[in-house]
Amino acid sequence: MAPRVIHFIRHAQGYHNLSIEAHKIRDPLLTPYGEQQCKRLAEEIGNGIGIHSIDCIVASPIRRTLYTALHTFGPLLAAKPDFKIIALPDLQETSALPCDVGSSLGALKQEFKDRPVDFSHVHEGWNNKQSGPFAPRADLVAKRSRNARKFLQSRAEDSVAAVTHGGLLHFLTEDWAGHAKFCGTGWANCELRTYQFDNSSPTTIANATIIETPWSCQRRSDKLQPLTLDEQLELAAVAQRSWAEDGYITLPENMLFDKSDPEASHATAVTSHSAEAIPRHDTKEMDVAVQTRAHL
Repeated sequence: MAPRVIHFIRHAQGYHNLSIEAHKIRDPLLTPYGEQQCKRLAEEIGNGIGIHSIDCIVASPIRRTLYTALHTFGPLLAAKPDFKIIALPDLQETSALPCDVGSSLGALKQEFKDRPVDFSHVHEGWNNKQSGPFAPRADLVAKRSRNARKFLQSRAEDSVAAVTHGGLLHFLTEDWAGHAKFCGTGWANCELRTYQFDNSSPTTIANATIIETPWSCQRRSDKLQPLTLDEQLELAAVAQRSWAEDGYITLPENMLFDKSDPEASHATAVTSHSAEAIPRHDTKEMDVAVQTRAHL
């Protein structure tokens, strides 16, 4: 039985978020303001869904996501000494920029040796972004995003929190609206959105498709309107082309764009499944709004 809800959280402000030049910092820590954001999020969770309703925490092994989880869920971790944050490499950020390349497993184990983090899913080479499954190529990012959803889908807990990164969250949720609102993402630092698994068909179950809950959408805005499948696919193509130009991801050969071609932005996006495999929703019946068309 899959978890009832997944609470996705983008990490708090890190030093690399202060400027484009700061992207050169290797695996940066949170800023003092980022730590304050975690405290505010903890209060928000405590006043809303309830901090003690969370019975599983998963995070990217990048230091800023681990510290976001530790600071945000500190009261829960203190109350349950056996509770550990599961570090999951598939949740690391998309790019191969220094700020998105993690520390070695040995360094992480040393740094977090007195903190409740489970590194059993992390292996040497997890931070190799030049080749292999964690290279920043769009189709590989989509594949590991699906793997991450499948991992979360396999959990027996009821309510799971997953702390990850702004770019990856678009691949994870397959929602591309607002992708340019911030630097390489539509998610604010320390933003929380809540999702449920879509068990409406064998296809959505196999893909571990997730849908944002009506409550989560309403928290963000009561004016959100759903995008159609075609709109999401076109927006994904635009986002991935833009991120490739900015150096956040690379594109496979069949997705390379001719910058002089005005029709290039209409190319099919890389997603974790083919367009035929994505369930088409009737927007009149779809009660989960994913974004306003004003962002298009």
